[in-house]
Amino acid sequence: MTEEVKDTLIDNIIKQLKDNYSKKDRMIIEDFIDHYLMIASQYSNRKMTDEKLIPYVKTAVKMSYLKLGKEASNSNTEGGMSDSFIDIENKLKKDVSSIRLLP
Repeated sequence: MTEEVKDTLIDNIIKQLKDNYSKKDRMIIEDFIDHYLMIASQYSNRKMTDEKLIPYVKTAVKMSYLKLGKEASNSNTEGGMSDSFIDIENKLKKDVSSIRLLP
């Protein structure tokens, strides 16, 4: 992924997170992108520059960012609202299997 594509992806994720995003967290989002891009690339047999991985990485990054501070939990209840968490890495591996290139 080129730096230009990565910057666009970061800006897009920040826009979608809206009020959930803290301005000091740009580096966290960058780290999540790098981490999930590597996993998506390995499990799909695609190069890290392959733009077909972007939607999958984007989803994983948003899910991880929203889960910050609740990493050890399987679910969370706040103000009467309940959230259940899934294993983001396993979901990413499963999702990219649909675009996997055979060796």
